[in-house]
Amino acid sequence: MCSNRQTSNIMARYKTSNGMFIEKKEIDKRVRMAKKIKLSQQLEEFSYNFCTECGRNDDVPLDCSHRVSVDECQKTARSELAWDTNNIDILGRKCHQIRDGLNLKS
Repeated sequence: MCSNRQTSNIMARYKTSNGMFIEKKEIDKRVRMAKKIKLSQQLEEFSYNFCTECGRNDDVPLDCSHRVSVDECQKTARSELAWDTNNIDILGRKCHQIRDGLNLKS
């Protein structure tokens, strides 16, 4: 078993860089909030949301993409990086697909 993950009967827990454990449901909650914050920050600064890769605002939907994936953050005992807004970029769907090699449906 991976030493950065601790399982219980109810929910998996992952390590943070300071050695503390955090439940997966709490990570997911904090990630959702970080994405909202990131979109709000961009909206407040520029008065509209747009893809930070290409600058377009008509490539919808806009996605919040992690530079270091949530999975990688959890596996490397850096779970707190998953909800760090500096680890999140706002991308149009096409740019997100290109960057992450994904096939996301609009």
